[in-house]
Amino acid sequence: MAKRKKRRSLPAALADALLTLIDALCEGAASLFMLLGRGLLALLRLIGRGLLALARLLARALAFPFVRLSRLRGGRHRRAAQCLRLTGEEFEAYLAQVLRDNGFREIELTRASGDQGVDILATRNGRSYAIQCKNYEGAVGNFAVQEAYAGAQFYGCDEAAVVCPGTFTRAAKELAASTGVRLWDGVWLSRMMKRSGRKPRHRENA
Repeated sequence: MAKRKKRRSLPAALADALLTLIDALCEGAASLFMLLGRGLLALLRLIGRGLLALARLLARALAFPFVRLSRLRGGRHRRAAQCLRLTGEEFEAYLAQVLRDNGFREIELTRASGDQGVDILATRNGRSYAIQCKNYEGAVGNFAVQEAYAGAQFYGCDEAAVVCPGTFTRAAKELAASTGVRLWDGVWLSRMMKRSGRKPRHRENA
């Protein structure tokens, strides 16, 4: 004879159902928290990558003017540096052509008559110039400034100038400031060469 199944009491059934519900809610909450945690972590990673990309972009934007200026100055000096392959006489003759292309007139090379510290005489806008040319690597010192100043006095010129494809020493700049001698460096020379359109040519490569 079959045994009858023992019926569970109503309170026990309710308690069992409540426990099952609580267990399901806990599992759901745990899954939800895990999903939220993963989503938050992914969001933080995305924000971090965006901030890093923004920082790089900002750094490039801030550095662009300085990089551009550096490249421009480097390009200008490289253009003037082409003159270094010329001899002293070739540089003076080439500079005379460049000056003429830039509005200087009555240009005269003085090497044939004893230059007295001046290589080129020229006029521009009603003023006369005594120009000393220094075509070598390295910074030009204050002795060139002294030569140009004395030469301008000798020839009775309004302006004295020293031109070179490089730079000038601090002492040369200080002396030029006190004597009024113009210093035309590689940047100035490159700008004049660009306007002229002429390229320096060594006679062996002409």
